[in-house]
Amino acid sequence: MEMTNYQQALILIKKLEKRFGSITNVPDDNPEMREIHRLLPLDRPSKDVNYERVCWLNRRGYSVAHIAQVTHHSKAAISKYFSTYNIKSKQIFKYRVKSNSSTVAYYSTSLIHLARLLLHKRINDTATAERELNMHGFSIKTSFYIWYQIPDGAYYTLKYLDHLAVKNGLDSYIYEEDC
Repeated sequence: MEMTNYQQALILIKKLEKRFGSITNVPDDNPEMREIHRLLPLDRPSKDVNYERVCWLNRRGYSVAHIAQVTHHSKAAISKYFSTYNIKSKQIFKYRVKSNSSTVAYYSTSLIHLARLLLHKRINDTATAERELNMHGFSIKTSFYIWYQIPDGAYYTLKYLDHLAVKNGLDSYIYEEDC
C-alpha cells in the first residue's frame, strides 16, 4: 500500500523533530524540510487559510515561526502574506530588568542597549552591562517575552530606539519605520 503525501511528510516531520527538538527549529534549506514543503505545498494562498488568526497572533507579538506552526502553514507562506500586505512583525524581548527599589520593569532585546539607556554609560558587552546593572540595584531575568506578555505601563526599548518607551496596549509598539 502506497503512502499519501501527508503520511510521508509526517514521517519526515517526526524525524526532524527528534533531531531538532521542534519543526520550527529546522532550517528552511534542510533537504528533508524542502521535501516536506514539496509533499505539502502550503505556500499557495488558500480559501481556508485563517488570515484573521495569523493577524491576531502577529498583533500579540508571536514570531513568524510560531504563527506558522500553530496555523499549520510554512514560515515562507506567513512571511509572503506579511510582505504582500505590508504587515510588520514585533521583536521577541529577551531581557526583563527590574529595579530592586521599585516595581518598574524594563524590557529589551539587547542588555547592552538597555544598560546604556538606564545608566547613561558607554557599555560595549553583555557581561559589563549585567555587572553595571547589578551594581546599580537592578535584577536581570533572561527569557522570551512576547509583546502581549509585557504589562501596560512597563518600559521597553529596541535596538533602533534611542529612548525608553512605555507600553500602552497592543498597538503601542514602535516599529523602526516609525522612528
